[in-house]
Amino acid sequence: MTVGALSEICGPANSPVVWVRPGHVGYIGPDLGVDPHSPSVAVLSVGLDGPLVLDTATHGQIRTGSSFAPARAVHRVSAEGWILLLFVDRTSSSATAIAAEMTATAGPYGLHHRRERDIIEHCRAHPVDPDRIFAQANAVRPRAADPRIAALTADIARDPTRTFRAETVAAAMGLSTPHFLRLFSQQCGTTFRGYQRWARVIHAVRSATAGRDLTSSAVDAGFATPSHFSETFHQIFGLSASAVLRAGIHFDFGTAPAS
Repeated sequence: MTVGALSEICGPANSPVVWVRPGHVGYIGPDLGVDPHSPSVAVLSVGLDGPLVLDTATHGQIRTGSSFAPARAVHRVSAEGWILLLFVDRTSSSATAIAAEMTATAGPYGLHHRRERDIIEHCRAHPVDPDRIFAQANAVRPRAADPRIAALTADIARDPTRTFRAETVAAAMGLSTPHFLRLFSQQCGTTFRGYQRWARVIHAVRSATAGRDLTSSAVDAGFATPSHFSETFHQIFGLSASAVLRAGIHFDFGTAPAS
């Protein structure tokens, strides 16, 4: 399969695509040349035109068809051609289920997804169906989330600009702050602060792709300064937000979040 073949089917006007859905954010397109980074959520990477290279400080460079990195694991993935990046942003049960589909490991990283070929075939579909791709990656049915944490993550998604304080949330749940923070990390696969940071980044990108300038989008999303947003975006994705917005990517946000 050639790069050109994928570019003809993965997005309108032969463009790469980013989608945002409850529970997952995905990218299909050419390798954007990212730096080492530490996503706030877990990420599955699949080489669509051939193997990719997973680069880590602890395990060096690993050539593999697909890789899985848990939240906050520093790494860099590179590929010759197009790539799928699937970020799992809602509950650790989905991340755990995807991790279980990897057939080999290198420390905290998973290698060689069991249904790698099926995932690639779904990435070839036109139009791309994000939920079918996610279902192929996450075949094990996730366990039910704690309803308190599910309600909280829904609140964060609806209003990412609001600052949720761990002490206040914990008290409302009748939990100690340390107990709440452990429960949140167990349920969501990332820290309480990291999850809020992720939600704000997505909110800012949504606003910028709707036509607002990036500086206003960052401030309106709750970042103290545009430089804080830029640093956070680079830490999560390994490249600048402006580079992403200049890359000719089609953004698919599905249904607008509930107000």
